[in-house]
Amino acid sequence: MNLKYKILAVLAAGIALTACGSSGAPASTPASSAVPASSHVAEEGVIEPINMLTWTLDDLDREDTVTFIPAEITSGVQDGSLTAKIFSYDLYQKEDIENLAVGDQITSHEEGAAWNQFVTVAVKSIEKNDQYHLVSINGGMEQPGGLDLKLEDDDTYRTMTFDDYPVYYEMGEKTLPLAEDVVLKDSSADPQAEAVETTGASAVAAAINADPDNWTVYNTTLVVQGSKVQEVRRIWVP
Repeated sequence: MNLKYKILAVLAAGIALTACGSSGAPASTPASSAVPASSHVAEEGVIEPINMLTWTLDDLDREDTVTFIPAEITSGVQDGSLTAKIFSYDLYQKEDIENLAVGDQITSHEEGAAWNQFVTVAVKSIEKNDQYHLVSINGGMEQPGGLDLKLEDDDTYRTMTFDDYPVYYEMGEKTLPLAEDVVLKDSSADPQAEAVETTGASAVAAAINADPDNWTVYNTTLVVQGSKVQEVRRIWVP
């Protein structure tokens, strides 16, 4: 069967990423919005994340989709299932950001916001670092209404905060069963560590439960298909 790979959001660990586009609501000062995806209407003149309001946790149940998601495992593995907070982050088309001008508007999620809560701000200043492929809007993340963006290998810009992490927002919490042949790939021991692989639901559950507090959005990616966790990936972080 030909699988449709829909990679919704990934850690800054070099996993490829694709998404679909949309655009959104203007505001001259930061203004929160909370609307269901089904009622979202694109408006002209506003740059929006290409993955905004394009998916929900229900999409993790699809059999024809393999999804890579940053996640925080919140309660270990119980009865063969793990419960995790699922996160995403904003992505922008390269041409949208490179054509952005003072006076335009841009929409983004603030760190820790819910998936349907976002802000739209007027662009008052733009600074570009072509050497490192960075764009700073309105003075960057340390300023009210500021945003820092980084160009990824797939020619999308993503949000960026301290230590190069994306600005994560929450999609919600979901309980997912482990597939019988689930694989854990754990390279969290040190920056140069090769991934240690553990295979099978019982062995992976034991490994997760042996270190229950160290599966965070910054180091953990779940690979999900048909509501089941096919892989758990953990990387080293400072």
